Amino acid sequence: MLFDVAGNDKYLRFLPWIFTISFILITFLPRSLDETMFMDGVTYAAIARNMSVGIGSFWKPYFADSFWLPYDNGTFFSGHPPLQFGIQSILFRIMGDTIAVENIYDLLILVCHIVLIAKIWQKLFDGQHVLQRYAWLPVLCWYGMVTVWYSIPNNFLDSTMGVFCLLSCYFQLIFLKKSIISKKHYIWPLLAGFGIFLAFLTKGPVGLYPLAFTMLYSFLDEDISFQKALKSTGVMLGTAIVAGGLILTYQPAFEFLNTYFQGQVVQALLQKREKTGVGWQAHFLLIPDLLSNIYPHLLALIGLNILAFLLKLKRSISPIVLNVSQFAFLVAFSGIAPMLVSVKQYPHYLLPALPFVALFFATLFVEKTDALAKLAPKLSVLFFAVAIVGCWGITLKKVTSIQPDVMAENAKDVKKYAARASTIGVCHDLYQNADIHSYFQRYHLLSLTDIAIGPDTSRYILANADCLPQFDAKKDSIITLHGNFYLVIRNAQTARY
Repeated sequence: MLFDVAGNDKYLRFLPWIFTISFILITFLPRSLDETMFMDGVTYAAIARNMSVGIGSFWKPYFADSFWLPYDNGTFFSGHPPLQFGIQSILFRIMGDTIAVENIYDLLILVCHIVLIAKIWQKLFDGQHVLQRYAWLPVLCWYGMVTVWYSIPNNFLDSTMGVFCLLSCYFQLIFLKKSIISKKHYIWPLLAGFGIFLAFLTKGPVGLYPLAFTMLYSFLDEDISFQKALKSTGVMLGTAIVAGGLILTYQPAFEFLNTYFQGQVVQALLQKREKTGVGWQAHFLLIPDLLSNIYPHLLALIGLNILAFLLKLKRSISPIVLNVSQFAFLVAFSGIAPMLVSVKQYPHYLLPALPFVALFFATLFVEKTDALAKLAPKLSVLFFAVAIVGCWGITLKKVTSIQPDVMAENAKDVKKYAARASTIGVCHDLYQNADIHSYFQRYHLLSLTDIAIGPDTSRYILANADCLPQFDAKKDSIITLHGNFYLVIRNAQTARY
């Protein structure tokens, strides 16, 4: 038998997990110690912080009096459903206004992903004890994708939504693995449906793909009847609909979700929001993004097959692994394909589906990996030990060479002059800079105004080298900031731009 536990060294039970965690920390730890985040994550943290101190509420999230886009920020921020903001605001209430909140939240999201991916792998291979021991492999494949290691420390909504999607899928698997079903077991699809509802409340319709999970599983597992799958899916769908219906009976929730749906979902489908491309090709931009995530896996797979060929190891995939492989592929497809309808596509939109892409590749790796470990257990132990040391060497180097974020440093400097929760001016060409809006609001609750539009009475103005000549150095104080930015403190009440 290929999977012989006795043939493996005892250290191979835990060294791969230590290696996987060490590999994850190469990028996660340095990003958790700096103040650099993509502007989306900074914006979401600012909204959550505001909510925690009573500025805005769950159904009326508040970002600032200004915004770099012409939509999403009327009397309240309506760009996304508010669940992550509400959850994160609890951490802000507990810990205060500190960037440790974002970092701890990201850590919790990371841990949830690791646990759920491992649990789903083990549940998919229920009864296959040696295969279950390789639960670290899909986690490694998952964090080996550039979109994952970039996004998880960035406080994205997609990361939180991914947790609820995985939770729903895990609850469904618990139900599907029951050999005898009674009424009490339908608690699992009910919980799965509630997980889908929470995913929707985090980032909208893209969180609905777990509804396909049970039906897809029934197509590949002959032990799961169509009737059982249909009932389970019906319970999930009914739970999500009932939960959504109850929420909509609350007027503030109805007003928010209606504004969100009309302004975000409908406008995106009508191609009236941000566009990442033009023409029919714009619908498929996620495909090259996906390929950029998996090319290391493809190269590793080629290398592993060459090694297996040279060592004359078994190269065919067993039926049980093949079934799981096909299933993971279909679930990943169900998570990605619906997003191709819109021309608003960014790499981090892939996040909720990438765990199943990782599960797919892990199934292609697992049997040959086990065969190699069985063939040379001592060499495998040495490999993991050296790899762990190497990971920590890289991590320490990155931690000791962290560079400060330009806009975070500028926001801290401006705090010394401008009053908290006030409005400062910015030069016209800088008003569309999302980093300025997000960091200045996050660090000092500052809103921005474009000094080129309307009467300008701004005493404090953020400028760059291009617009600096517009000011009078004899009358105005000009303070040098980071990254060729300047803070202009005007003595006069008005000035021309």
